[in-house]
Amino acid sequence: MAEKGALIAEMNVEKTFDSQGNLILEIYFDDKNAETLRYEYVYNAQGVKKYKLHLNPKREKVGLTLFNCNGEGSITKEETYNQNGELEYSAFFVYNEQGFPLESNFLREDFSAKINSTYDHKGRLLEQDQHIVNKGENILNKAKYRYNRHGDYDRILSLLNRNFAQKNTFHYKYDRNGNWIGRFEYQDGKPKTIIERQIEYF
Repeated sequence: MAEKGALIAEMNVEKTFDSQGNLILEIYFDDKNAETLRYEYVYNAQGVKKYKLHLNPKREKVGLTLFNCNGEGSITKEETYNQNGELEYSAFFVYNEQGFPLESNFLREDFSAKINSTYDHKGRLLEQDQHIVNKGENILNKAKYRYNRHGDYDRILSLLNRNFAQKNTFHYKYDRNGNWIGRFEYQDGKPKTIIERQIEYF
């Protein structure tokens, strides 16, 4: 399956999956549809993710991300290196019995984040507590999620740094298979982002 859709307002991403549904390729494009970066994913014989290559438009290697996975194939550790082999970023994940991430830790030279998550009986994310340290500043955020009848979140209520409330709402457009192909985000009632996806089925 190939999937195309907006990643952020000024960048598009095209994703390709193998017959088992594993993501094998991501290609990023700028607003002029010129390729800027691609990730190629490699799996072992059991279908467990091993690493991804970071390639520039000339197909030159500019980085590498290594994955450690548990017996269920979920990523427990992630390390990203630049083209000189220097560690730039690390992440660590702890899962519950259902395989959903309970605790996520992200580390960079001047940044760290710890995210604790809770889920409902359907496995949908309900709440997240975030403790972020950015250049020495401590930030504590909390987010609560609500879902529509399609199972996609349509509202996120956030309390940023303990004292600033924010509401993000989402409206969707769906294809005949029930997958969303358009998502319209509003922040405190004002338009924020529009994401469109083109999904090709094989």
